[in-house]
Amino acid sequence: MWTILLYRFLFIPCFLIAMPYYAYRMIKRGGYKKDFKYRFGLFKKLPKRKFGKKRLWIQAVSVGEVKALEKLINLLVGSDLYEIVLTTTTSTGYELARRMYANKILFVGLFPFDFWLFSWLAWKRIFPHLVILMESEIWPEHIWQAHLRAVPVILINARISDKTFPRYKAFPNLAKTTLDNISYVLASDQLMADRCHEIGIASDRIKIAGNMKFDNGIPRLDATEALALRHTLGFTKNDLILLGSSTWPQEEEMLIRALKKCRNGDSRWKLLLVPRHAERRNQIIDLLKASGFKWHQRSKGKAKVDVDICLADTTGELQTLTSISDLAFIGKSLAPNAGGQSPVDAACYGIPIVYGDRVTNFKGICLSLEHSKCVIKVKDSARAIMAITMFAKDENKRQSFAKKLQEWHKNNCGASEFIAKKIQDIAFANR
Repeated sequence: MWTILLYRFLFIPCFLIAMPYYAYRMIKRGGYKKDFKYRFGLFKKLPKRKFGKKRLWIQAVSVGEVKALEKLINLLVGSDLYEIVLTTTTSTGYELARRMYANKILFVGLFPFDFWLFSWLAWKRIFPHLVILMESEIWPEHIWQAHLRAVPVILINARISDKTFPRYKAFPNLAKTTLDNISYVLASDQLMADRCHEIGIASDRIKIAGNMKFDNGIPRLDATEALALRHTLGFTKNDLILLGSSTWPQEEEMLIRALKKCRNGDSRWKLLLVPRHAERRNQIIDLLKASGFKWHQRSKGKAKVDVDICLADTTGELQTLTSISDLAFIGKSLAPNAGGQSPVDAACYGIPIVYGDRVTNFKGICLSLEHSKCVIKVKDSARAIMAITMFAKDENKRQSFAKKLQEWHKNNCGASEFIAKKIQDIAFANR
């Protein structure tokens, strides 16, 4: 009990200190004003819970997690056993969640700030039978409110990053109250299961379910749609596309240099840059102006001429853009960046992948890919350019990696069905 009281006491000064930074990020990314009252727990009044149905409150932080929930939510909705409330933390995640699920589920909202009053107000309005947290969404006040009401909490697709893992280990007593109130953990892989156990979650409450991000049907454009998209971007049917997937600072510059190398041997190679944060467009445009290449800015509409580089400074298109690519570099993986973006989409499409050695956010997935010899991991920009150029010059190598990636994806599906069954077992355990 003392730990949650300490958390509440420290929340206010920490919140006030951090607020300018988060306010700046929200303003810069846009969309933060919509339904901002939800962040204070001021949800609209929901209808009373229907007899015979269980109300689930699912929390997913951002775009990637919202997308990963697609098959699970479809399974839950299709069973007609549940009323589903979905909340997200980011404005981009909220926009996507409303677009994907608003017509399927009971309510889509923004997750409240994890302070006693805001959480209590949200709980009073939602009143769920079961709380489901996606990946690393371990919020002490939210979980404590569940404990007070004897509501089970499940952590699905559980992931403990390299950054947060030592923090839990450094303060085990502070974490104990929160972790003890997580009823069940469905880990994405063995590494994450081991980490959950090491930070204090009992092994009998941990199960390896697999990674939900493999389960969603990946949309495939037909030949006509793919060609139309290529023309819109400024590429032709015969062009070969190098994708910069969710890139961060300095990675765009590396990819422009890589493109020059690729085009020395084959002028068909083009570059499609999809920065993680579209608001960095002006910084990237400066690089493009100095590159000597012809380029197009996706947010300006359809390209009027064929170009060498397209800057896709839009939101929510990465998966579709990945589908028409021939080779991918995964961003936030080279110094000075760290953490890494997800390689899952590229892997599922069978697109050869290069990434840096600073990938930690998706460590289990990357270890699996590396063990299966499906990707090339490099230490620095020079080696990244060498690996990209090697793929660009060797079509047989690209086809070999594509085949291995498709087999890897096939062998890693099925987590959503497993999790849906576990949710049903827990939700209806006492009926």
